[in-house]
Parts: sequence; structure tokens; C-alpha cells
Amino acid sequence: MKLPDLGFSKGTIVETIVSTYSTDGQPNAAPMGVIMENEQRVIIRIYNSSLTYRNLLLKKCAVVNVTSDVETFYQTAFKEANLTGKIPLDWFEKAESVDAPRLRSAEATVEIAVAEMKPLDEGRTEAVCEVRLVKAAKTFPKAYCRALFATIEAIIHATRVKAYLSGDEKQREQALKLLGTIEDYRALVNRVAPNSCYAEIMADLTKRVNSWRVES
Repeated sequence: MKLPDLGFSKGTIVETIVSTYSTDGQPNAAPMGVIMENEQRVIIRIYNSSLTYRNLLLKKCAVVNVTSDVETFYQTAFKEANLTGKIPLDWFEKAESVDAPRLRSAEATVEIAVAEMKPLDEGRTEAVCEVRLVKAAKTFPKAYCRALFATIEAIIHATRVKAYLSGDEKQREQALKLLGTIEDYRALVNRVAPNSCYAEIMADLTKRVNSWRVES
């Protein structure tokens, strides 16, 4: 199996969940965009303040988890949304070819090893990684619902909002634009999928975002 079989294409950002081990051996996972450079290499652009960045520096490897499960995206983006305040350990199992955890529920996994860490601007680093192993589970196709796309996009935007609200004037302006987009997505979800898991997540996310605005 190769990356294009999973929907990756050269130069295109795909939304995944990247999982790593911390210094104490605890698994961590966070939603991240991944770019396929070629069938043997992927690129991840990471904020230097993130735990994933520190873990990649330490372990030099990770697992790119491919999933369409919106609750997994939400609970890995906002660990406090879990009952214990962190991702359950039983969500993970050890990868086969690298020293990193993978999500048991993932529809596919890409095990990677860091080849190079390139500093970027704005406190970010580009991790160029070699593909070691690609695996996929056999799953039935799912009917497309616009609420899935809208909820995942809102989650991704919200991770930026929290940082931008405490930034300079330009970043705060960006945060306000993202907040408007999140509200549009919430309205869409409530229209096409009321009383669904998507609506529940959007309601919780809206409360969380509003609390950040008060704090800032």
C-alpha cells in the first residue's frame, strides 16, 4: 500500500492526527496537516511550542493516523474535553517499525522517521520525514455528510484561535475572522445534522471558544 491509496497527493495538505511518545513514555496525539513530498516522504510543519515538536526532536519518529472520526479529532485537539483531561491510554498501541504510538481506531496509519528538521518563521519547524510503513484497515464506505467537514474545520480553526487571541493586534484580528467562520460552521452543522454527535461537539467547542474570549 502507498500514500496515494489513502488519498494523499503531492503538495496537498491532508488533515491527520500525529501521535508520538513523550520523554516519560506517555503517548500524545494532535491533529496536524501533513503534506506528501513524494511517496516516500512527508512534511509536517509544527509550532515549536507544541508537545509534538518536542517529541519529534527526542524520538525522531511518529505515526500519521488517518481517520474520519470527528470525536477523535476533537478529543486529541482539546485534551480537556476527555473525562480525565487527557487522551485514554487504551486508545493507543505501539507502532510496528518506529518508537511511536498509533491510534487503534485509525482507518489507516503511516509510520514515519524524521530525516530533517528545518526552522521556519513564526516559531515553526518543518519536519521532513521518511515513510517506513503504511497500513490500512478494511472499512465500509460512508455516506458523505457536510457536518463532518464543517466540524473538523471548526476544530482546526479553534486550535489557532486560542493562540491568536493572546497575540498581537494582527493575530487578534485573525482570531475574530476565524471565530466568524466557526460560527458559520456551527450554523451549518445545526441545519444538516441537528441532535447529532457533530452538533454536540460544536456546542461544546462554542462554549470553549467563548471562555477564551472572556479570558483574553
